[in-house]
Amino acid sequence: MLKDKGIPMESIIVYRKIPHPGIQVNLDSYYSKQGIPASIAFFSPSGLTHSLKHVRELSGSSIEQIKFAAIGPTTARALAAQGLPVSCTAESPTPQALAAGIRTALQPHSS
Repeated sequence: MLKDKGIPMESIIVYRKIPHPGIQVNLDSYYSKQGIPASIAFFSPSGLTHSLKHVRELSGSSIEQIKFAAIGPTTARALAAQGLPVSCTAESPTPQALAAGIRTALQPHSS
């Protein structure tokens, strides 16, 4: 128990960043059935941290063909810090904006 100016206080952890227990199995399953994904969207820097090792192992040199998307600027900076190209960042942190960004990133560029 902590005390602040005579008021007893108790510290309670209400949020903890932990990896999804099935992330490696889920990624293994996707890659074995579908192959290298065209795009991968990240919703948080911690999600990137917990899954990037597996994505790199499964993708090998083909990782260069994947379009990486971020739900917002903080996640985009985390991708860039890992040396990954950010193909799109959602204009707003919504599924619709993220889908629109991915759709644009996956369109073939006209010459």
